[in-house]
Amino acid sequence: MFNTTEVYVVAHSLVPGSRHYEKGLKELFAEAFLKILDQVGNVNLGAIYVANAFSEVLQDQGTLGAFLSDYVGMRRIPAIRIESGDGSSGVAILEAYNTVRAGIYDCVAVVGVEKMHDVINVKLNKALATITDYEYEGFFGVTPAAQAAMAMREYMLKYGYDYEDLAIWPIKMHERGSKNPLAYMKKQATLKDVLESEVVADPLRLYDVAPAVDGSAAVILCNKPVKSDVAIRIDGIGIGAYGTYTGQRDSLTELLSVRDATNMALRAAHVSIGDIRLAEVHDTYSILGMLALESMGLVRPGETPRLLSTGALDVGNKLVVNAGGGLKSMGFPGGASGMYELALMVMELMNVKPFESLGKAELGIVQDMAGFDLVSTSVVLRRVS
Repeated sequence: MFNTTEVYVVAHSLVPGSRHYEKGLKELFAEAFLKILDQVGNVNLGAIYVANAFSEVLQDQGTLGAFLSDYVGMRRIPAIRIESGDGSSGVAILEAYNTVRAGIYDCVAVVGVEKMHDVINVKLNKALATITDYEYEGFFGVTPAAQAAMAMREYMLKYGYDYEDLAIWPIKMHERGSKNPLAYMKKQATLKDVLESEVVADPLRLYDVAPAVDGSAAVILCNKPVKSDVAIRIDGIGIGAYGTYTGQRDSLTELLSVRDATNMALRAAHVSIGDIRLAEVHDTYSILGMLALESMGLVRPGETPRLLSTGALDVGNKLVVNAGGGLKSMGFPGGASGMYELALMVMELMNVKPFESLGKAELGIVQDMAGFDLVSTSVVLRRVS
């Protein structure tokens, strides 16, 4: 008989995103990894999953897992690198979760690590273009920013918004980031700041883009809690796909892979979307954060700017979105992005600094995505006492 068990997040850590010129991939990995080991002591760690998107392009390094595990003295522990673009972390969490749930390992570590600032912008942009269909899009100059701009334009036309209406996303994320000591961007932004910022790809402006950062974040998943008080359990996890380039899509305002991943995770957790109280969504571009909320069913289509502007998604309401400021304020560490979202959600559910104001919310969801709606994952987490 196939044996399944419960899966808990028993340790978490993150290295605040920044331009860590003094650290390489190994040092960033070690910093996050050793912190989680310190939290749990001598656990029976069966494997390490490494989420990373660009090491071959940015650091000329393949077979990344083996070299990272060796660096921290774990050379006999299998280290499995997962690459799924900027959605690498979600897929790594899914694979790690499955091995623990199936009873293959008692505990595994999942570490997201990316070094975005080893290269000049031209090379970084070329690396980012690899998460488009390079034959039909990237080769001709289509970038993830251009895809987001097209989606933003379609969203504005479809729902009758001006750009000023959509500027509420970066304003709200900067507001949250200003209260989060772990954030990269701690400065509040005004409507004037957003409107006067550089146009990246019309109508997308600089404040709509999550800034690239170097960083690493990690968790340990185990088949039982290691502490007896508050524990965070993964109740459901889902994956969805819509693997095609933007020219073949009928609409740019619905993320089908996000919808499918979220429905799968909710079914596994035996909850409905209305039960969710905290959400962390993948807002590499502000429009993607809005589309994610609506595709997940947390917000009705076309309603996100209005709800944000009325404060309906702020702390103190039924649903709180990106309490730490999202990737817009935390920074965009490539394939490690989803690990940052997960680490923040664990802190939010545990009600620890800097998220004490959230109260004791019971259910949260984390959404991660590769490229424009290519592969998405959603994870439902529950606080259990």
